[in-house]
Amino acid sequence: MTPEERLDQLEPLLSETTSILDRHTAQLRQHAVLLRQLVQATETNTHLLQQLRDQQAGCQEQLTQLSETLSQSPATSASQPAYTGEPAQQLQELEIRFEAMSSQLEGLGSKMDLILTKLIRVYINN
Repeated sequence: MTPEERLDQLEPLLSETTSILDRHTAQLRQHAVLLRQLVQATETNTHLLQQLRDQQAGCQEQLTQLSETLSQSPATSASQPAYTGEPAQQLQELEIRFEAMSSQLEGLGSKMDLILTKLIRVYINN
């Protein structure tokens, strides 16, 4: 085989290789964009999760304080009625808020699991 014939065989091979590399580069760019979006969503969800945990801790503190107030109020004065309604109602409202935040945390946890699954798929496909 002459050098010219080898060159003629090499040109289509190089052209095909270049087109394959271009496709792979485009796919990598798409994956990089998707990965950035997933990272941003994860950061946002992490921030929201931290806020919910902080609020949950605050509600837990208020719940503890109200429980202590309720347990001390009948013992401090016998002249007061045993049930005033207000602290018990606040306690019930706090419990409802606490349950709502717990369900929001669970929902956020499932979103984080979904994001993690997507990240794993992106890494597996590469």
